[in-house]
Amino acid sequence: MRGKELIIALSISLGIAVAILSLPDILEPIAHKILLVLGIYWPLAIFIIGIVHGLKPDEHTWPITVSYGIMQRNMKGAIVSTSVFAGALTLVWASLSALTGQLLSFFQNYNLDPIVDVIVGLTMIGVALIFIIKGKDKVVDKDNNPDYKLIWIHGLAAAFGGDFIVILLLTIALSTLISVNITFLIGLLFGIGSWIAQSIVVLLIYKGLVKGVKANFQILAKAGRLSLLFLGIFMIGLGILSSLTG
Repeated sequence: MRGKELIIALSISLGIAVAILSLPDILEPIAHKILLVLGIYWPLAIFIIGIVHGLKPDEHTWPITVSYGIMQRNMKGAIVSTSVFAGALTLVWASLSALTGQLLSFFQNYNLDPIVDVIVGLTMIGVALIFIIKGKDKVVDKDNNPDYKLIWIHGLAAAFGGDFIVILLLTIALSTLISVNITFLIGLLFGIGSWIAQSIVVLLIYKGLVKGVKANFQILAKAGRLSLLFLGIFMIGLGILSSLTG
């Protein structure tokens, strides 16, 4: 069965990597257009922008949510693992959008994307190696729970990628329309929209893979670990390349 696990992992990793590299950074221009159209209906605009974020291949979402999702024993587990990750993103984004006035100047002057890519990649590789070396099968054991702490850490680290800058810029753009006391809603609504979209993506991939391997969850779990490892290496390479070309 090892060949099947490797094929699934390579297919997932390659597909996500190609999608990330081939899709330009479209979120910021889309965000501005949606805000321009909806205007005073900014909560709806931010929510829609968040959905777009969750649906697009993103180096700080799909490589992690999909890899962890397919490690789970059932679709409920896939949703929970995705929710833990997206919840961490949402918490950071909501907190930082509330503090945008104090933080914006720093993040405008320093490009943290390459650093975040490398940190997230190293974390992914570390977790994957723990799962692989120790033969950690508890993600497919109905009597045990997955280690959600690791997923939560990934979410906290990934929240500081390029999309964080988008949220800060959106907060500045809306500063003339809303009170500073409710700016946290920008990160919150963005995160909720992304959360919903990411869950849909993971469920569709999970359902397709379960059907493809005839519900052999052991194969899916091992493939998920391998894809986490492969995509972690990809993330580090992407971060290094970004720092050299940036």
